[in-house]
Amino acid sequence: MVILIGGLNLMEEGTNLGPPKDIKKISDVVWELPASFKKGMLVPARIIASEKLIQEMDAGVFDQISNVATLPGIVNHAYCMPDGHWGLKF
Repeated sequence: MVILIGGLNLMEEGTNLGPPKDIKKISDVVWELPASFKKGMLVPARIIASEKLIQEMDAGVFDQISNVATLPGIVNHAYCMPDGHWGLKF
């Protein structure tokens, strides 16, 4: 089954694990995708997760939080909590 998420092509759910190369470690549990990660992002996206958790997140999580960072009116950061997972919106 092919899964398309925001232009990302995941051959099977869960096969593209781990953070994108653009991610920056802010602290032991805070990671940041810069606003330059995706066209239209108005703010950086921050992910709250341990190293183990962030390595187990699939590409859909990073795609979805970066989509949230494009929403009109957003200020400072878009946040993804440790239970981050992607869904059907954004």
